[in-house]
Amino acid sequence: MSTVIHHLPEEVANQIAAGEVVQRPASIVKELMENSLDAGATELTVLIQDAGRTSIQVIDNGCGMGPEDLPAAFARHATSKLQSADDLFALQTMGFRGEALASISAVSHASIRSRTVHETVATELSCDGSQLGQPKKVAGSIGTTITAKNLFFNVPARRQFLKNDAIEFKHISETFTAIALAHPTLKLQLKHNGKDVWLLDAGNARQRVAQILGKKANERLVPVEEYTDVVKTEGFVLRPEHARKTRGDQYLYVNKRPIRSGYLHRAIVEAFEGLIPTEHHPAYVLFLAVPSDRVDVNVHPAKTEVKFEDERAIYAILRSAVKRALGIHQVAPTLDFETNLQQHVDLDAQPIPAAPSIQVDPTYNPFHATPSTRSKGYTSPSAGATARESFDFFAPPSSPNSSQGAWDFESTAGTDTRPESSGFCVFLAPHFAVSSLKSGLVTVHIPRAQKHILHQELIEALHAKERLTSQTWLFPEAFEVATSAHWSDWVDILPRLGFQWEHSSEGLNMTAGPHFLAASEAMDWLHDLLRAAPEEEEKALETYVLARLDHWSTTAPIPTGGDLQTLVDRLFACENPWTNAQGKPIARILDGATLAAQFA
Repeated sequence: MSTVIHHLPEEVANQIAAGEVVQRPASIVKELMENSLDAGATELTVLIQDAGRTSIQVIDNGCGMGPEDLPAAFARHATSKLQSADDLFALQTMGFRGEALASISAVSHASIRSRTVHETVATELSCDGSQLGQPKKVAGSIGTTITAKNLFFNVPARRQFLKNDAIEFKHISETFTAIALAHPTLKLQLKHNGKDVWLLDAGNARQRVAQILGKKANERLVPVEEYTDVVKTEGFVLRPEHARKTRGDQYLYVNKRPIRSGYLHRAIVEAFEGLIPTEHHPAYVLFLAVPSDRVDVNVHPAKTEVKFEDERAIYAILRSAVKRALGIHQVAPTLDFETNLQQHVDLDAQPIPAAPSIQVDPTYNPFHATPSTRSKGYTSPSAGATARESFDFFAPPSSPNSSQGAWDFESTAGTDTRPESSGFCVFLAPHFAVSSLKSGLVTVHIPRAQKHILHQELIEALHAKERLTSQTWLFPEAFEVATSAHWSDWVDILPRLGFQWEHSSEGLNMTAGPHFLAASEAMDWLHDLLRAAPEEEEKALETYVLARLDHWSTTAPIPTGGDLQTLVDRLFACENPWTNAQGKPIARILDGATLAAQFA
């Protein structure tokens, strides 16, 4: 009787293992960079061709390997970092399983060139789909160069499922920057198709964060330091006003290993409670140092998930450390004027202004009045009355969801809701406008209207339908292309967003930016945009661009006079002037029926 259980060929076993370790080109970059770190490298260069499909090469100046070690480097479960199972509980290296090079060579044409300080020449060994070649002597400097070409050449199904080059390189760049943040004393370089994407000089932790998050980030950083027996916490959080609705710029490390942990992310978010809206995410670069015998990093092939001995304690300490840092640096909650002011103001301690008085002459007949007496039928409010007091009859009912005075958009069907060009438009504090319609009145939330109009302009610019108006700057802003990860991906889009520049011997001089931002704000926005490659899907690109302008509407000035009427006219030229993308109302109709309901 023949057996049905048999050993898999080494080549098949390696391909199966490679499926867990090499998920995409970024996986190879991560494994090879970590090997270079373990080898004691101080300089590291990553060269990418076609987002890693054609070639991935990592060059370091580490300790190197001797000729006798090269064949073993390609073998599965061969490593210099572990001797026994006990070593798993005292890990001091990034790698430890001995699977990376075996997995890489199983799905690519891989080669190693390495030289130690004791040798005069380097040794090179190739391995194509787990088939070892013959070692040969070549010229080479001290350190190791590992190359992986033609990724997934023997697994066409895996190659077919790779995303486009922009997305795959985005993952590579994110992997590179995540490792770079944890090792600020290293000199690092990333090139894509021969062009510098990242060129990072050695420095300290704060300098490296500024290199990655942008020069402007330096003034936004809040240092975090907390030392306990359970965990040592160091790093930075960005000030609350730089939180975003979309995830991004969240870097968390355990023993310098980048990890993903929704649980610990919540601890950081809780520390910002009251400082940022609930749907926003704070930005941070935080390093946790935990005794190696109290954390298990051997729970996921990519080593991005860990298990702590006392996770709840680390959660509490991390939350406390961030909250304490925000308090020390006087980052305090601000009043939210979008909500009811009664939660901030003690009405018992504040004088309540009296309602304006209106005097009416019951004997007055306008048909019998002379020009000199026509003003006698109505006495204006006192000179001290404000514009808001004069127009209090426009205010919505105290309970907008009640049956009386509710704002009914459905009832406006068939009503001409265009503002009258010859009508009036007045400001109503704190941030409303009231304009006349042919059949009633309309109230407009000015900041939301400004943001809505801007978003429409941006969307048209992104789709090459229109260009945003540029504002020329008196003093150009210097910009270093070499430190921008995705300049080449944005270079055709930026002019449509209002950016203009000139070339100089040191890089670029940005000479103009979008009309609605000051030069410093425009440069902040530019650095934010360049942090990722633009997505090919239109909606994804719109979301990415607009998410980086969430803070603008809170700082935009309120228009006055004719500019206020222009704003209302531009709002009603939009396809939907009533609600924004989040479903919040921008404008509301106030007609006779609504007024009648309020006075019922």
